[in-house]
Amino acid sequence: MQKNGVMTTTELLFALLRSEIDGSVKPDAIQPLTQDTLHELYRIAKAHDMAHLVSNALHKHGLLGADEISQKFLKNQMLSIYRCERLKYALNEICSVFEKEGIPYIPLKGSVLRGYYPEEWMRTSCDIDILVRKPDLQRAVDALVQSAGYTTDNRSNYHDISLHSHAGIHLELHFNIQEHMENIDRLLADVWDYSVRQTSDGFRFDQSKEYFVFHHVAHMVYHFIHGGCGIKPFMDLYILKNKMGYDDTLVRTYCRQCDIEEFYDNMLYVTQVWFGERTHTSVSYQIEQYVLKGGVYGTLENKVAVAQSKQGSKANYALSRIFIPYDTLKYLYPILERYKFLFPFMQVRRWLTIVFGGKFKRGVRELKLNQNVSESRISDVNE
Repeated sequence: MQKNGVMTTTELLFALLRSEIDGSVKPDAIQPLTQDTLHELYRIAKAHDMAHLVSNALHKHGLLGADEISQKFLKNQMLSIYRCERLKYALNEICSVFEKEGIPYIPLKGSVLRGYYPEEWMRTSCDIDILVRKPDLQRAVDALVQSAGYTTDNRSNYHDISLHSHAGIHLELHFNIQEHMENIDRLLADVWDYSVRQTSDGFRFDQSKEYFVFHHVAHMVYHFIHGGCGIKPFMDLYILKNKMGYDDTLVRTYCRQCDIEEFYDNMLYVTQVWFGERTHTSVSYQIEQYVLKGGVYGTLENKVAVAQSKQGSKANYALSRIFIPYDTLKYLYPILERYKFLFPFMQVRRWLTIVFGGKFKRGVRELKLNQNVSESRISDVNE
């Protein structure tokens, strides 16, 4: 809320972001900033990978100088432009390899989203996401290793294998887009049925507009209940709603099939508060607080609070993290799908991986958070 007609830092953040995506904020609506405000603005923007956009907006409004924090803003902007060009080059290279090898593929997430932004560099990504059919996965990996110099340890999680280029580009090569959540996976499993080949002699497929939006919302659901999803997916959703021209009725049909239509409504409402003319409700304000505290990928504290509210107690949550169920473990160790009797051995293998694979400290921290998270925090998150 504004105090004495002066924007709070959060309101200023969203005013600047809005000015970048639709130019609706007039320069005189944003007053000169103190160094303290500029530092706080940078902290929040950086935590949500928005510093490059805020930098551009501040520069347009003549609010950046030669001071250290202004230079940090400008550095983020230059890095975002550079990173975008590198990702575009790498994506073209990957697509060329798949076209040459005759491997059907679907570009996902940021690779598609940035085309709807006023300028492509405005939509940052830390990696490239591409989907291939599971029977084509190993052929796709081999082609990228042999033809484009990518490296991989061939370890897969429940939906992708990571590859890295010599230039440091990270590719998540998906063989499905499921999120290990039964309600949304029943439709995410059918992604190829909702995708169309772009040319008769090419191998690129694109999701339909409506399915792309559904996938975006479903991915928000996954991150939201695992600690937060940051501001970026909300901005994506706002831009898709206003720039893509999709059939909202059909998107709602997909969401309803997966029991996330109410989530979709709430996310749309928050985008209208942040980038439009709506005012906060008690629910949208709680969503804002949850998201802003979480940063780009959410926080471990948020994740623990969400999971503990679902498990019902601290003890149940701790047990669920130590002894994970078969349906989860099989994604870490696919051999379990063929040899279910190996389940207890893979459970032990997972413990050893945590202890000796560099994840022990995080595991201890998570269990400590489980003990220390307050009941009021759990109540807030649960609500």
